[in-house]
Amino acid sequence: MNILDKDTKIVFGHKFMAKNKANEISALKQAFDEDNLFSDEGQIFSFDAIQTQTEILNNIDNNGDKYIAKVKGNQKELKNKIIETIDDLKTPIDSYSFEDLGLSCGKKYVKREVEVFYSKSMDIAMYDDRFNNIKSLIRVKKTLTDPKTKEQTFMTSYLIANFRTTAEDFYNKIISHWRVETYHYHLDMLMEEDEHIAYKEPFSIAILRSFALNLFQLFHNAHKDKKLPTGKATMAEIKRTCKYDDYFTAQLFEQEYV
Repeated sequence: MNILDKDTKIVFGHKFMAKNKANEISALKQAFDEDNLFSDEGQIFSFDAIQTQTEILNNIDNNGDKYIAKVKGNQKELKNKIIETIDDLKTPIDSYSFEDLGLSCGKKYVKREVEVFYSKSMDIAMYDDRFNNIKSLIRVKKTLTDPKTKEQTFMTSYLIANFRTTAEDFYNKIISHWRVETYHYHLDMLMEEDEHIAYKEPFSIAILRSFALNLFQLFHNAHKDKKLPTGKATMAEIKRTCKYDDYFTAQLFEQEYV
């Protein structure tokens, strides 16, 4: 399991886990128990719905940190309770919508509307005896439009958070979580992770792969608006340049990054 800073897109921690995906839960619990893995300045944690677990969210809240946690259909009781509470509240406290005309999500136009729900007269948005402090309920409505046929697909997702902010701020934080998916894309496509099966010391290989990808990403963060001698400083071009330019590769190791 890789622990990623979404602002810099840099992996700063790893936890070893077996093949069984359910071990992601125990691996994250162990990460929270480690000293000095996270700073004391306050964090905002986000993760896939598999980590929307009582102990994990309460641990984050008890440490004075924040979380945004997605709730999926297999968490039926919690999801139904969120939907019922939103239906009772009826009107969102705040809403924000953004339409992406860049033909993303399978070359379709994407519109997202984020609505935030809670009662102004209560300190929490929804009581649940399993969770300490649910302050905001978030509903995200997503509309995909085919530019040719104009056919539309509608999706709705729900999240909970232990803090309050504007709908636009929640939108930006939710969007930033998708940088995790970008990291997975780089692992698959740029580093060809699935093509390199390590039967010995797989954990060490994973760390080395993240180390190399971090070097590419740090250089990209600092030079994304500039050009390499061979073209634009994309992640793929940075990797390709490393293959034949030892001086450029040395720059990745020697340059200081803030």
